[in-house]
Amino acid sequence: MKKFFALMLAVLMVCTAFVACSKESSYSDLTIVDLGLEKEYFGIAFRSGSDMTRKVEDITLELINDGTLAELSTKYEVGAVGKGEYTPKADACADSDDWAYIQEKGVLVVGITDYKPMDYKDEDGNWIGFDAEYAQAVAKKLGVKVEFKEIEWDFKLEALAAKDIDCIWNGMTITDAIENAADCTVPYMYNTQVAVVKKANADKYKSIDDLAGAKIAAESGSAGEKVISENEKLADGLKAVTAQTDALMEVLSGASEAAIVDLTLAKALIG
Repeated sequence: MKKFFALMLAVLMVCTAFVACSKESSYSDLTIVDLGLEKEYFGIAFRSGSDMTRKVEDITLELINDGTLAELSTKYEVGAVGKGEYTPKADACADSDDWAYIQEKGVLVVGITDYKPMDYKDEDGNWIGFDAEYAQAVAKKLGVKVEFKEIEWDFKLEALAAKDIDCIWNGMTITDAIENAADCTVPYMYNTQVAVVKKANADKYKSIDDLAGAKIAAESGSAGEKVISENEKLADGLKAVTAQTDALMEVLSGASEAAIVDLTLAKALIG
């Protein structure tokens, strides 16, 4: 009986490994198309009037100067800002009680999605990635723990205002909508939106003009969705999905001709 269970466990492990490998290798059928779009900048959003914004900016500057962010940038192959490129600008908001609230509970609740290479899980189920390790480094200096909480990206600002989370820290593109509804740090990283298509269609879709009339997937509430919805050539083809990886699966399945996603994600999954 023991031999039987051992055999079954071995078979299960092989099958799990095969599925995982198949999932990763499936992205090899995709390719990245540079659409020549402007760079975007990532920031961290706190509640309006929060004293946390300036605290995290000041700590970020420390992490830049001691080389921590440079090490993470190299590790996860992303474009974090370097020395001389980051100047804290947020108001100290001395009358805010946000830090006192977080300090009292001893936990900084960080709103995220599964977004490689910013936030994703390792084989043991632990959250890793550039933003995950960056948040952990900041929390250590603050003297609190970090709790990563997956959220629906389209409702991130509502979750923040309701105190379901204490900040949005997940490769978040700084937009007017974000800055009007929350306090945002100065940028710590740059990014841009790119198209992802099947390799077989690489010659067919090389520009925004080529994508006119095509079905294009993007994460709901993302910068990619904004690119599509605000371009009259692309807007009619928009298909909103729950996550950026879902947008890639749309292309793989043939349900959409292209996906508009973050370059950081595309590079991490496709190369």
